[in-house]
Amino acid sequence: MANNYSAYETLYNYMSGLWGQIQYTSGSGTKSSSISSGRQAAASQSFSDTFKNTSQRLGVPVSMDSIFEEAAQLYNVPAALLKAMGKAESGFNADAVSSAGAQGVMQLMPATAKALGVDDPFDARSNIMGGAKYIAEKLRDYDGDIELALAAYNAGSGNVRKYGGVPPFTETQNYIKRIMEYMGMDLTTGKTVTDKAGTDAGTSNVDVDVISDNMELTEVMTQYFLAKMQLQLQDKMNTLGLSVSEEEKENNAFL
Repeated sequence: MANNYSAYETLYNYMSGLWGQIQYTSGSGTKSSSISSGRQAAASQSFSDTFKNTSQRLGVPVSMDSIFEEAAQLYNVPAALLKAMGKAESGFNADAVSSAGAQGVMQLMPATAKALGVDDPFDARSNIMGGAKYIAEKLRDYDGDIELALAAYNAGSGNVRKYGGVPPFTETQNYIKRIMEYMGMDLTTGKTVTDKAGTDAGTSNVDVDVISDNMELTEVMTQYFLAKMQLQLQDKMNTLGLSVSEEEKENNAFL
């Protein structure tokens, strides 16, 4: 299946621009100073942050692939490496638990997850972000050496130090080999996930002060529809496997 994001990026940029216009318009209104100041603070949010917050609040599913891409950008780690790790660790299973007690997509041990600030290891976004942060730290420790970073991720930094390199453990050596092979593939998770923080929230979690004003209600609903637009586009692209030229022809239909 094609994994081309040109149409998604086009629509994302369109929605981001639209969001900026909405924030600008709402910030220039003549409402009370408290509401106006709240809008101006909201205007500093990027569309990405707004989509994330809204998707959590409304329980809108997001592509697991997009979470990997986001984590890669945030922690400056190759997305191919993160996806390969997710594939090797759990097969992209957010509910996976190993015999040793490692949890979630990136198989974080409970103590490690806590140290990384991951409150819920079974929340795909939090777990992937935690794993990305952890491997980024290991890459820094080993001057960008992916094999040593992976060895530390799998067997612990103590063992890497003890053996002066990749430990002579069959499991660790096979783990590194498998991930290197996965990195050469065009991996896609083919999954959407819902942030657990927003699973039961619905619109009941929207601030009363926000929905008490018509303009704020319009903004909240706009956030929702923008989120739905993104999801629909991602689903359509994944289903049809559109090529670049076909996506470009379809852009106007999506917009």
